[in-house]
Amino acid sequence: MPKTKRNELEIVPGDLPGPDDKRTFCRFLVKRVPVHFKDLKIGTRGEGACKDISGGGTCMDTVRELRPKTPLELWLDFPDGFEPMHLLGRVVWSKADGPLWRTGVAFDRQRLMSMARILKATEAEEG
Repeated sequence: MPKTKRNELEIVPGDLPGPDDKRTFCRFLVKRVPVHFKDLKIGTRGEGACKDISGGGTCMDTVRELRPKTPLELWLDFPDGFEPMHLLGRVVWSKADGPLWRTGVAFDRQRLMSMARILKATEAEEG
């Protein structure tokens, strides 16, 4: 997996949610936000890149499969000058996508205050 750099946050346009979308929160598609994680069951660590994020979860690319129901500790390294965002979650799904694994993680608690960081970064980018 190519290394991701801590640079400006880039929000990318995405598709509108379909009628089968069960999300409570809208998601923000982001470009390659670095993610570090720890498998809380067996203690292994890994890294990846965040593809999108919402108040309830995230989708990330990793080099190895993370099995559903695996508890994770996550650090998302947003380029806003603050420490990485620390979150706890659980793998919901994981599927192969070429050489990488695309993984969906649901946060243990809804993280509305943390989402304010992404909104502020979006406003600064537009302004």
